[in-house]
Amino acid sequence: MRTVLDVTVCTHSTGGVGRWVRGLSKGLFAANVEHQAIDLVETHPGHISSVPYTKTISQPGWMRLPLVRRLLLRNGLLESTRASRIEKVTGFPDIIHLSGVQPQGRGRRKVVTFFDDTPWASPESHTEETLVYADNLKGLIDSGAAVLAISSWAASVAQDLFGISPERTGNAGGAAEDIFTPGEASQDILEKYDLAAGEFFLHVGSYVPRKNIPFLISCFKDADTEKKLVLAGAESWGDQMHEDIPGVIFLKSITDEELLSLYRGALALLFPSSSEGLGLPVLEAFACNTPVIASDGGALRETVDGNGLILPVLEREPWVTAIREMAAEIISDSLRISAENAPRVTWKDVAEKTMDFYRSLL
Repeated sequence: MRTVLDVTVCTHSTGGVGRWVRGLSKGLFAANVEHQAIDLVETHPGHISSVPYTKTISQPGWMRLPLVRRLLLRNGLLESTRASRIEKVTGFPDIIHLSGVQPQGRGRRKVVTFFDDTPWASPESHTEETLVYADNLKGLIDSGAAVLAISSWAASVAQDLFGISPERTGNAGGAAEDIFTPGEASQDILEKYDLAAGEFFLHVGSYVPRKNIPFLISCFKDADTEKKLVLAGAESWGDQMHEDIPGVIFLKSITDEELLSLYRGALALLFPSSSEGLGLPVLEAFACNTPVIASDGGALRETVDGNGLILPVLEREPWVTAIREMAAEIISDSLRISAENAPRVTWKDVAEKTMDFYRSLL
């Protein structure tokens, strides 16, 4: 079966969406010798895709001629030629799996990925650009594309949101990258951020409203534990700015090697989101045997699957109590054992489920 995955979104998104697509691409190459990954470089000029084995879709020759380029771009010729330029590289595959960044491409069946319903349920938590991607996604589904969701919860939401049948909806799940394993945290990395193993809590994710980072900071301060709180990837959002908060460390950009040591050294991952389509940091934490305390927002109860502590969304008292008891080692042993018992899933496992869905469509 010839399959093509468009990974263009990975350069636009360094968060969960990009990490998930990059992981699926890796898994599909391991699961299918007839697989291809493509990237439309014209949508992210000046940036090179980090996804291995990706074939780039070249721009037309006239893009190198400034005067001609300006005229033809105004006439929309770049977009109108995308499908034919993609087909020159991919041919006509059995499955073409597209992203909302560039919705063109041809194949026997088209597939799109559904991450969550927040572009429609809470558009204020998205940028103008990501809302355009969501419109593209809906357009593909309305024109007949099948939907691969990243959790059972997301699959059910997609069926209700778009009015599509279960037969057109698959569930692939997700996995942690191979780098995330149990072990000792690097002392050099921890000291770089003035941290010590077992002396800090961790949150991984951007500073978008649904992540509830202000709520988490408030609960952490009320718990008054003498521990630290590390917010990894906590970039600013809109008019929400970082403050100098005692005991709270904001890390905007870190490598996976640094993130590995943060997971290994953390008391627990704290994940209080109002909604998550999957929650990749939960799977990454489990892969490192790191305890997880998460909300019941979206798919998180499904992702945690009894291997961590689930608390109600935005209910302060349970969160303050859990942070305090974790810091005092009242619940730490039981949560660490639960994390150690969480099943380990690889991206090849996710790709095999994806291939089963592809086959069902054909």
